[in-house]
Amino acid sequence: MDIIVNGCVVTLPDLDSIISYKKKLYQSVFNLETELKEKQEELNRTKLYLRSHCNHNWVVDSIDSMKGYKQGIIIKYCDKCELNF
Repeated sequence: MDIIVNGCVVTLPDLDSIISYKKKLYQSVFNLETELKEKQEELNRTKLYLRSHCNHNWVVDSIDSMKGYKQGIIIKYCDKCELNF
């Protein structure tokens, strides 16, 4: 089985190597998912703080959506903290 490591093709010669690689890859994915969840929670806490403490300057604008080619969708956001209404 061939894998890519730092842009180079590496051949795993036997089943034990592939199993070891799978275990390391699984652990890496688990760690990344955990880190992503923690970062998402921190982002949510930050947004909640900003929602209460920012002296918002709300801007009303419109955007076009390519999905279904809808034009002129109205949006409202703060031009300081970039939260949407």
